[in-house]
Amino acid sequence: MTDTLTSALVAFQTELPDVSKGGTNPAFKSRYATLPDITKAVFPILAKHGLAFTAYPDETDHGTVLRFELRHVNGDKIAGAFGLPEGAKAQEYGSWFTYFRRYVLSSITGITPDEDDDGNSASTSRTRRPTAAENAITVALQKINAATSLDELRTTWDGLNPQVRADPAVVAAKDARKQVLEAPVAASWDAIEVKP
Repeated sequence: MTDTLTSALVAFQTELPDVSKGGTNPAFKSRYATLPDITKAVFPILAKHGLAFTAYPDETDHGTVLRFELRHVNGDKIAGAFGLPEGAKAQEYGSWFTYFRRYVLSSITGITPDEDDDGNSASTSRTRRPTAAENAITVALQKINAATSLDELRTTWDGLNPQVRADPAVVAAKDARKQVLEAPVAASWDAIEVKP
Protein backbone atom coordinates (compact mmCIF):
# COMPACT_ATOMS: atom_id res chain seq x y z
CA MET A 1 0.00 0.00 0.00
CA THR A 2 1.30 3.46 -0.83
CA ASP A 3 1.55 6.13 1.84
CA THR A 4 0.60 9.34 -0.01
CA LEU A 5 -2.29 10.44 -2.15
CA THR A 6 0.03 11.22 -5.06
CA SER A 7 1.70 7.81 -5.09
CA ALA A 8 -1.70 6.11 -4.68
CA LEU A 9 -3.08 8.08 -7.62
CA VAL A 10 -0.05 7.16 -9.73
CA ALA A 11 -0.62 3.50 -8.87
CA PHE A 12 -4.32 3.82 -9.69
CA GLN A 13 -3.55 5.42 -13.06
CA THR A 14 -1.31 2.51 -14.04
CA GLU A 15 -4.47 0.38 -13.80
CA LEU A 16 -6.92 2.79 -15.46
CA PRO A 17 -10.08 0.81 -16.13
CA ASP A 18 -11.93 0.64 -19.42
CA VAL A 19 -15.24 2.37 -18.75
CA SER A 20 -18.21 1.24 -20.82
CA LYS A 21 -20.53 3.80 -22.38
CA GLY A 22 -23.97 2.67 -21.23
CA GLY A 23 -25.82 5.97 -21.75
CA THR A 24 -27.14 7.59 -24.92
CA ASN A 25 -27.49 11.33 -25.43
CA PRO A 26 -30.46 11.77 -27.80
CA ALA A 27 -29.64 15.44 -28.50
CA PHE A 28 -26.16 14.66 -29.84
CA LYS A 29 -26.84 11.04 -30.89
CA SER A 30 -23.78 9.89 -28.98
CA ARG A 31 -22.99 7.38 -26.26
CA TYR A 32 -21.45 8.32 -22.94
CA ALA A 33 -20.39 6.67 -19.69
CA THR A 34 -23.04 7.06 -17.01
CA LEU A 35 -22.20 7.67 -13.35
CA PRO A 36 -22.95 3.99 -12.51
CA ASP A 37 -20.69 2.89 -15.43
CA ILE A 38 -17.84 4.98 -14.04
CA THR A 39 -18.24 4.12 -10.36
CA LYS A 40 -18.53 0.39 -11.10
CA ALA A 41 -15.23 0.47 -12.98
CA VAL A 42 -13.34 2.98 -10.82
CA PHE A 43 -14.30 2.46 -7.15
CA PRO A 44 -12.78 -1.02 -6.68
CA ILE A 45 -9.41 0.11 -8.07
CA LEU A 46 -9.48 3.34 -6.04
CA ALA A 47 -10.16 1.30 -2.89
CA LYS A 48 -7.31 -1.09 -3.73
CA HIS A 49 -4.95 1.90 -3.54
CA GLY A 50 -6.43 3.42 -0.38
CA LEU A 51 -8.44 6.08 -2.21
CA ALA A 52 -12.07 7.10 -1.84
CA PHE A 53 -14.20 9.63 -3.69
CA THR A 54 -17.13 11.51 -2.22
CA ALA A 55 -19.40 14.29 -3.43
CA TYR A 56 -22.19 15.98 -1.50
CA PRO A 57 -24.39 19.09 -1.67
CA ASP A 58 -23.74 21.96 0.74
CA GLU A 59 -25.47 25.27 1.39
CA THR A 60 -23.16 28.30 1.44
CA ASP A 61 -23.63 32.07 1.64
CA HIS A 62 -23.45 32.05 -2.18
CA GLY A 63 -26.01 29.29 -2.76
CA THR A 64 -25.92 25.52 -3.15
CA VAL A 65 -22.63 23.91 -4.15
CA LEU A 66 -21.57 20.35 -4.85
CA ARG A 67 -18.45 19.65 -2.78
CA PHE A 68 -16.16 16.81 -3.82
CA GLU A 69 -13.12 15.10 -2.35
CA LEU A 70 -10.65 12.42 -3.41
CA ARG A 71 -9.30 11.17 -0.09
CA HIS A 72 -6.41 8.90 0.81
CA VAL A 73 -6.35 6.69 3.90
CA ASN A 74 -3.51 8.80 5.36
CA GLY A 75 -5.75 11.89 5.40
CA ASP A 76 -4.46 13.62 2.25
CA LYS A 77 -7.18 14.89 -0.07
CA ILE A 78 -7.97 16.85 -3.22
CA ALA A 79 -11.14 18.88 -2.72
CA GLY A 80 -13.22 21.49 -4.48
CA ALA A 81 -16.76 22.68 -5.16
CA PHE A 82 -19.05 23.50 -8.08
CA GLY A 83 -21.74 26.16 -7.77
CA LEU A 84 -25.22 24.95 -8.72
CA PRO A 85 -27.98 27.02 -10.37
CA GLU A 86 -30.19 29.09 -8.11
CA GLY A 87 -33.88 28.34 -7.84
CA ALA A 88 -33.75 24.80 -9.18
CA LYS A 89 -36.24 22.22 -7.98
CA ALA A 90 -35.16 19.09 -6.12
CA GLN A 91 -35.29 16.94 -9.29
CA GLU A 92 -33.20 19.50 -11.19
CA TYR A 93 -30.60 19.51 -8.40
CA GLY A 94 -30.51 15.71 -8.63
CA SER A 95 -29.64 15.96 -12.33
CA TRP A 96 -26.95 18.55 -11.66
CA PHE A 97 -25.47 16.43 -8.85
CA THR A 98 -25.26 13.37 -11.10
CA TYR A 99 -23.81 15.37 -13.99
CA PHE A 100 -21.09 17.06 -11.93
CA ARG A 101 -20.23 13.90 -9.95
CA ARG A 102 -19.66 12.05 -13.23
CA TYR A 103 -17.35 14.71 -14.64
CA VAL A 104 -15.50 15.45 -11.39
CA LEU A 105 -14.84 11.76 -10.74
CA SER A 106 -13.52 11.35 -14.28
CA SER A 107 -11.38 14.48 -14.07
CA ILE A 108 -9.96 13.95 -10.61
CA THR A 109 -8.90 10.36 -11.34
CA GLY A 110 -7.71 10.95 -14.90
CA ILE A 111 -10.03 8.50 -16.62
CA THR A 112 -11.45 9.45 -20.03
CA PRO A 113 -14.75 7.68 -20.52
CA ASP A 114 -16.16 10.07 -23.12
CA GLU A 115 -15.09 10.82 -26.66
CA ASP A 116 -12.48 13.59 -27.08
CA ASP A 117 -13.69 16.05 -29.73
CA ASP A 118 -10.61 18.31 -29.49
CA GLY A 119 -12.72 21.06 -27.90
CA ASN A 120 -15.10 21.39 -30.84
CA SER A 121 -18.28 21.15 -28.77
CA ALA A 122 -17.03 23.81 -26.39
CA SER A 123 -15.92 26.15 -29.18
CA THR A 124 -19.03 26.17 -31.38
CA SER A 125 -22.07 28.10 -30.33
CA ARG A 126 -24.56 25.62 -31.76
CA THR A 127 -23.29 22.82 -29.50
CA ARG A 128 -22.37 25.01 -26.52
CA ARG A 129 -24.03 23.90 -23.32
CA PRO A 130 -26.20 26.55 -21.72
CA THR A 131 -24.97 28.20 -18.56
CA ALA A 132 -26.81 27.78 -15.26
CA ALA A 133 -28.28 31.28 -15.69
CA GLU A 134 -29.50 30.43 -19.22
CA ASN A 135 -31.04 27.20 -17.93
CA ALA A 136 -32.81 29.11 -15.14
CA ILE A 137 -34.26 31.55 -17.70
CA THR A 138 -35.38 28.70 -19.97
CA VAL A 139 -37.14 26.98 -17.06
CA ALA A 140 -38.77 30.29 -16.05
CA LEU A 141 -40.05 30.87 -19.60
CA GLN A 142 -41.51 27.36 -19.72
CA LYS A 143 -43.29 27.84 -16.38
CA ILE A 144 -44.65 31.25 -17.36
CA ASN A 145 -45.97 29.98 -20.69
CA ALA A 146 -47.55 26.97 -18.97
CA ALA A 147 -49.55 29.09 -16.50
CA THR A 148 -53.30 28.54 -16.96
CA SER A 149 -54.59 31.27 -14.64
CA LEU A 150 -53.52 34.65 -13.34
CA ASP A 151 -53.07 33.18 -9.87
CA GLU A 152 -50.78 30.48 -11.25
CA LEU A 153 -48.83 33.09 -13.21
CA ARG A 154 -48.47 35.26 -10.08
CA THR A 155 -47.27 32.26 -8.04
CA THR A 156 -44.77 31.36 -10.77
CA TRP A 157 -43.50 34.94 -10.93
CA ASP A 158 -43.17 35.21 -7.16
CA GLY A 159 -41.17 31.96 -7.12
CA LEU A 160 -38.51 33.22 -9.53
CA ASN A 161 -35.24 34.57 -8.21
CA PRO A 162 -34.58 38.32 -8.72
CA GLN A 163 -31.93 37.80 -11.41
CA VAL A 164 -34.33 35.75 -13.52
CA ARG A 165 -37.19 38.24 -12.98
CA ALA A 166 -34.88 41.03 -14.22
CA ASP A 167 -34.23 39.29 -17.55
CA PRO A 168 -36.01 41.17 -20.40
CA ALA A 169 -37.18 37.95 -22.08
CA VAL A 170 -38.74 36.74 -18.83
CA VAL A 171 -40.47 40.10 -18.23
CA ALA A 172 -41.80 40.09 -21.82
CA ALA A 173 -43.07 36.52 -21.44
CA LYS A 174 -44.80 37.39 -18.16
CA ASP A 175 -46.46 40.44 -19.74
CA ALA A 176 -47.56 38.48 -22.82
CA ARG A 177 -48.97 35.62 -20.73
CA LYS A 178 -50.74 38.12 -18.46
CA GLN A 179 -52.51 39.61 -21.49
CA VAL A 180 -53.65 36.16 -22.59
CA LEU A 181 -54.97 35.32 -19.13
CA GLU A 182 -56.27 38.79 -18.30
CA ALA A 183 -59.59 38.83 -16.45
CA PRO A 184 -61.53 41.48 -14.43
CA VAL A 185 -59.48 40.57 -11.35
CA ALA A 186 -56.26 41.38 -13.20
CA ALA A 187 -56.12 44.81 -11.58
CA SER A 188 -54.20 43.21 -8.70
CA TRP A 189 -51.40 42.47 -11.18
CA ASP A 190 -50.59 46.16 -11.51
CA ALA A 191 -48.58 45.81 -8.33
CA ILE A 192 -46.23 43.26 -9.90
CA GLU A 193 -43.05 44.97 -10.95
CA VAL A 194 -39.64 43.68 -11.88
CA LYS A 195 -37.83 43.80 -8.55
CA PRO A 196 -34.10 43.14 -8.92
